[in-house]
Amino acid sequence: MRNKHVETEDTKISIIERKIPFFLISRHIVRGNKWTLALVIFLMSVAFINLVFINSLFNGIVEASNDQVINTTAGNITMQPAAGQAFIGNTPAVIDTITRTPGVRGASTRTLLPASLQYKGIQGSFPIMAVQPSLELKTTNISAKMLSGSYLKDSDADQIIIGRQIAGGKGVEMNATSFKGARVGKQVLLTIGGRSFPFTIKGIVYTKYFQADQMAFITQKALEGIQPAYAGKTSSIIIKTEKKGDEPTVIKRLEKRLPGYQFITWQAASGLMQSVTNSFLTIDALLTSVGFIIAAVVIFIIVYVDINEKRRQIGIFRAIGIKSYLVSSTYILQSTIYSMVGVAIGSAIFFFAIIPYFNVYPFKIPLGDVHLYVNAGGFIWRAIAVIVVSVLSGMIPAILATRKPILDEIAGR
Repeated sequence: MRNKHVETEDTKISIIERKIPFFLISRHIVRGNKWTLALVIFLMSVAFINLVFINSLFNGIVEASNDQVINTTAGNITMQPAAGQAFIGNTPAVIDTITRTPGVRGASTRTLLPASLQYKGIQGSFPIMAVQPSLELKTTNISAKMLSGSYLKDSDADQIIIGRQIAGGKGVEMNATSFKGARVGKQVLLTIGGRSFPFTIKGIVYTKYFQADQMAFITQKALEGIQPAYAGKTSSIIIKTEKKGDEPTVIKRLEKRLPGYQFITWQAASGLMQSVTNSFLTIDALLTSVGFIIAAVVIFIIVYVDINEKRRQIGIFRAIGIKSYLVSSTYILQSTIYSMVGVAIGSAIFFFAIIPYFNVYPFKIPLGDVHLYVNAGGFIWRAIAVIVVSVLSGMIPAILATRKPILDEIAGR
């Protein structure tokens, strides 16, 4: 019975000891300087917002560049001729087969012409594509990016739309190699096969993606009218899938239905843009590391200064029998509370103020309009990492402080 009584008393003492850190930290928060507490939490919130903002911004840039590649030049998948062939033949039947494939939203032909354009004595070799506009509406957003004029119709036989970088004019980035201000309604000469044909500019495209804004488009009907040999043939077909990320699965289905042809994903077709996005991801990783260091330093300094100011109090606690690990646990708990509250407030500000603002006023860059893009897994990982880093950085001065001799702490030495 005595042993049971002793065990019960030990259990009660153990429970009371566990409550000591919570009691001390509650006294610290209630009786401490409220402005100092608010400033600490504000600093943690800003550190966390900076961490997720940079990541979301770079994610937004990467997403914007990827969407531009998909929506203007390459689709999700680009189909190319079989090895050793220059063209894809019997395009109506091929398009029908592609569009009936599960996972495909639309497909359209794009024939790259060995041609040049001339306007008021200025000649340029720009990428000129022959397209079927009604099919393009299902695969690209070119028709929605008209700066002036209007998009092509399937029946247009002598009209052309040109990119902003071809048209040129004041404020155009590549004005030096452009037509220096070509406008809708003016005529250009398209030269192909040693012959020149007049085309009227029906519209000017501005996608904010350089590669697309340096292209010109005529209809498949116009091409067949000036070069009958191109009837029923195309140099490539761009394919829009139901969902980004399903490209490998859709390619396997297409290869079974259309063996021998080459299928390229938008990642492989993006070329230089992929290198640019990889650079942004590298920069994001570096800045994320810096953000973690900032959060760790903030907590370390706060806890270190707080401990220095209360060294005598810590010595008294230890002198009256409060175990060292309970004293250090108080400051570890303090770091945990600061970081968790900072992350919570920072998250609220980020999701309810910053993201809505940039949805209305996106960043304007040469790749297009960039919104903040939050990756749920990345956000949660950063939130947990900030809390863990903060707890570890608060643990170091807390443990070191309780290893000093009690008399030195009471004397403030």
